[in-house]
Amino acid sequence: MHENKLSLMVQGHEIWLEKNGNGSAQLSIMFGHNMHRDGAVDIKRLMANVFDQNGGKVDAELLSGQDSNTLEFKAAKDGFYTAFVDMGVTIWSVNKDGYKEGPKFKYKDVTYSGAFHQMAKYIVAVGKAGEYKSSPLHGILEIIPKEPNFQVGSDALLTVMYEDKPLVGVEVKAVSKNEGKEMALVKTDRSGSVRIPITVAGEWMFLARYNDSSKKVNEEFDESVFINTLVMEAR
Repeated sequence: MHENKLSLMVQGHEIWLEKNGNGSAQLSIMFGHNMHRDGAVDIKRLMANVFDQNGGKVDAELLSGQDSNTLEFKAAKDGFYTAFVDMGVTIWSVNKDGYKEGPKFKYKDVTYSGAFHQMAKYIVAVGKAGEYKSSPLHGILEIIPKEPNFQVGSDALLTVMYEDKPLVGVEVKAVSKNEGKEMALVKTDRSGSVRIPITVAGEWMFLARYNDSSKKVNEEFDESVFINTLVMEAR
């Protein structure tokens, strides 16, 4: 992906995972905004991890594509599998000439510099999946659902964890793919949780973003920005 397009993530673009029609053990890796696709990320920037219900890692492979990339994993037995795709850390600096990739010491008159870390998550049910365990598995910032899928007319109960602790007062955005728009924006409560009404069927994306100014490096970047997306199915 061209640098000036990837820089859009500073302004709100994100990666997310969607169902792939080729089977339950394949997911599409998307890049864009509010589930509107805007090209594929360079696969060299991506890392994948897939965990079984007990937290064990399973074999996973990234496959390059023109409009989106693919995550494929081996599901040796029935159960719930949680897939993560990590874009790693990219530093963006801003000056009067626009967005520049790299630390602020490389450029003049930088007004802002951030280290952006993007991750995407999807829970896959394979065969007779059985009981789902709601727990954190991977990543410094993670959205954890109480249930592995949602019913239309009910509420999605989600908890946002940061460094293995509930994150209070952070906004969680909900987007419906079928509606093609943002459906809710809710702040986490004292337990780091939100309730979001599920009003239509199909895939929903939940996005949390946290800016941590304590994770800065002088002369390189002013803060670390963590973005995590979780896509869930509503029936």
